[in-house]
Amino acid sequence: MNIQKNFAVVCAALAALPTAFAETASVERDAAALATTSDYVNSGSVIRKDEDKISIFNDLLTVNGTFRVRADTKDINANNSSTNPTPDASNTNFNAEFWLRAKLYKDWKLVTQIEPNIDLKTGKFNGDHDVPVNKLYAEGSITEGIKARVGKFGAFSSYGRVWDTEVTGGEIFFDNKTLPTKIYAGRRTGSLNDNVWGIGGRRKHFAAIQSSLPINENINVGATVSYMKDIDVRGAKKNAVFGEIGADVKFNDDWRWMAAVSKSNIKAYNDAGQKIKNDGVFTEVRYKLADWKVRNSYDVFLNYRRVGALSGVSSVQDYSKNVQGVQVGATYVPWKNWKVSGFYLAGKQVTPTAGSSRQDVNVLRGQVEYKF
Repeated sequence: MNIQKNFAVVCAALAALPTAFAETASVERDAAALATTSDYVNSGSVIRKDEDKISIFNDLLTVNGTFRVRADTKDINANNSSTNPTPDASNTNFNAEFWLRAKLYKDWKLVTQIEPNIDLKTGKFNGDHDVPVNKLYAEGSITEGIKARVGKFGAFSSYGRVWDTEVTGGEIFFDNKTLPTKIYAGRRTGSLNDNVWGIGGRRKHFAAIQSSLPINENINVGATVSYMKDIDVRGAKKNAVFGEIGADVKFNDDWRWMAAVSKSNIKAYNDAGQKIKNDGVFTEVRYKLADWKVRNSYDVFLNYRRVGALSGVSSVQDYSKNVQGVQVGATYVPWKNWKVSGFYLAGKQVTPTAGSSRQDVNVLRGQVEYKF
C-alpha cells in the first residue's frame, strides 16, 4: 500500500472525531494516554498528576526530577559518522533533569524543564549552555475535556516514530474515552532524525494530528499524521508529509507487545546515489514491568528496528535513527526510586553515511538512575 493510501486510511479514521468529542471521559487522562508509556521525557503530560514532588509554598511551586549516570561504548558515533569505518568509542555522562511547576490560575501551570549534562571524561558541560532550559510552557484546561499547552514543549507522536523532540508552538488535547486526540503545531529546528545530509532545516513550520483508538482495556491503536513546510532537501525546498500507525497489546500482567511503522513522502539520495530510506518499523516484546515505586521489580525486553533517516522528524529510542538491528536489555529497581538498566544493540546503518557500505552500529549501555 503506498503512502497516499496509508494517509487516506488514517485521515478517514480521524474524520470520525466530531461524534467522538460528544462523549467526555468520566476519568481525566493526560496526553501520555496517547503514547505507549509515560516514561519518555517528551510523551509528557498535560495537567500532570504531581504524585512525587517537592512542594514549596503550599504547592504554589513544585519540583521533581532525575539524576542519571550513563555509559555507552563501541559504535556510538556510527549512525552519523563522516568517516568510514568508525572506530570504537565510549561516552560517559552525568545527567540531571529538573521539572519546576508554578501554579497560575485554576489548573493552569507554568512548567519548565532544565537538563544539564556533563561529559564525565572531560568534566565539561555538553551543549551550547551550561544550564539548558529544554522546555518552558504553560498548560491547563480550556473547558471540561479540552486541555492545552503553549510554549516550548516536547512533541511526542503515537509511538515516538515521527515525533520525539522539543518544538515551539501550541497543542490542544481532546480528552474523551472513545477517540482521545491532540492537535499541535509550531516550529522545529534541526535535521530529520539528525541525518548528516542536512535534510530538515532551521525553524521549519509543522502541524500534526494524533489519535488513539482503545479497542479494549488491553489493546490500543494509535496514528499520527504530520505536515512540515519548506524543508531543505539537498538544495531544494519541499513540503513533507509524515505518517505513523501502530498498536500495543497487554497480553497479561507479565507480557506486553507493540509495533509501529512510519513513512514520509521525501525522496532524496546520498552521495553514492543510494536512496535515503523514508520508511521505518519498530516492534518490541517486554516481560514484566520495572516500576519506580516497587523494590525488586524488573523487566526484560527484546526489539527489532529498521528506521530510515527520513521516516520521521525524531525517532524516540536511542540509536534508532538510520539504524537497523536487534536490541536486548533489562531494567531492575533495587530500591524505590532507583533504576539500573542496560542493553546491547547489534545493528547496521540503513543508508550509508559515508561511501556505499553500511557501517556497524553495535552499542553496549549501562545506566543508573535516581528519581525524586
